[in-house]
Amino acid sequence: MTFRQGDVVRSAAGHDKDQLFLVLREEGDFVWLVDGKSRKLETPKKKRRKHVVSAGFWTHPVAGRMKDGEPVLDSDIRRALGAFRNRFSET
Repeated sequence: MTFRQGDVVRSAAGHDKDQLFLVLREEGDFVWLVDGKSRKLETPKKKRRKHVVSAGFWTHPVAGRMKDGEPVLDSDIRRALGAFRNRFSET
C-alpha cells in the first residue's frame, strides 16, 4: 500500500501499536511518521510500510498544508490527530 504525505495511519506493530500518526514522507520500504508529541517533526519515527495500516480516508487542513509543502507545527499535528480521534469516536 502506498501512503501519501499527510495520510493518517495506525501503527500495527511495535511498542507504539494502535497509535495514530501522520505520514511525513515515504522512502522505499519505509515511512516517516509524526504525532506531534512523542514523535515530533525534528525526530520522526521511521517504520516499515508493512507495520502501518491506513486509518481511513479523512481530510484536514493540516494534512492539506503538509501536502502543499507549507509549514506545519507539532501543535497543528496534535490538533489534527485529536480531531480525527474525536470524529471517529462519536460515530
